[in-house]
Amino acid sequence: MVAQSHHSSADEQEPAPGELRHADLALYRSVLNRRTVEAAELRSRAALAPAAGVEAVDRLLAYGLLRPARGKPGLLEVNSPHSEAPAKLDGMLHEVRARQAALDSIRDELLALGKVYRPAASLSADGSVELLTELADVLGCITEFAASAMHEIRTSQPGGARKDEILAESMDRTERALNRGVRMRTVYQHTARFSSATVRYVEQVSKLGAEIRTVGDGLMQMLAFDDTVAVLSVQDDPNAALVVREPNLVGFAVAAFERAWTTAKPFPRDYRQDQVIAISEEMKLDIVRMLIEGMEDRAIARRMGISLRTCQRHVSEVMDRLGARSRLQAGYLLRERQLSDPDAG
Repeated sequence: MVAQSHHSSADEQEPAPGELRHADLALYRSVLNRRTVEAAELRSRAALAPAAGVEAVDRLLAYGLLRPARGKPGLLEVNSPHSEAPAKLDGMLHEVRARQAALDSIRDELLALGKVYRPAASLSADGSVELLTELADVLGCITEFAASAMHEIRTSQPGGARKDEILAESMDRTERALNRGVRMRTVYQHTARFSSATVRYVEQVSKLGAEIRTVGDGLMQMLAFDDTVAVLSVQDDPNAALVVREPNLVGFAVAAFERAWTTAKPFPRDYRQDQVIAISEEMKLDIVRMLIEGMEDRAIARRMGISLRTCQRHVSEVMDRLGARSRLQAGYLLRERQLSDPDAG
């Protein structure tokens, strides 16, 4: 659509009956220095441990972290987590991917139906929310709103580097608004800093008084004019937009912009090596947070406004730092690190 033209975690869900719990792993850690342990003793200890329960030993057996000692009835051997446990985790990962594929298929069908339904739902009853399905109409509205703005225009543009034609199309109305004394603030993603076309555009409008900052993630695509009307993107349709005049919805969009603005960093006028390194490290931290959430590479790349190949390179560097051999293991190690030290990157 809208040509310029950290995460708060939910309450942790209760594990499924067969899933390992943190208390199970704590019980396993307590016997790591022993080759064998009496099954009755360990079950008694599990029953007394907070949040573990008598099933803890059974779950450790199911994951291969414990196994019956050969020729020694009543004894359990402590097994390496690198031996049989990965096979169990790989099976779970296969199941997760199969479910995700089914969800993606259903989502695609619903989106296709939505495109058929959309023309019949183009306007709200009172006209405060209007759906525009043609890019020319969207650009026309943006030009009209920019021309009539008196105080401020806020813009947030995720997706990394801006296309040359989009920047050129927006330049005239941007200059007109700035020359009238209208304040203009724009938030891009960090990856826009590495686009020569975007850098040239920022240099030009900054000289006229525009303020430009960048963030790593968490950006919604929108333009807001004088706190009275906002143009918002439409999911999975880059040519469509919602024109919102309802005061509460406009206020929500503006508040989201202000939250992004306070954490964003000024767009640099020159490029120092320390700035490039700092931004690269911040991007890796954002990727780490998404890995903890279990997001796939393609989804992470889309959120970060980078190519899939670039995203995979960053993920590989994170895995190397952790000593992880798979994304599943990387996510687990990152989650464990976050639980032991919530302030750790």
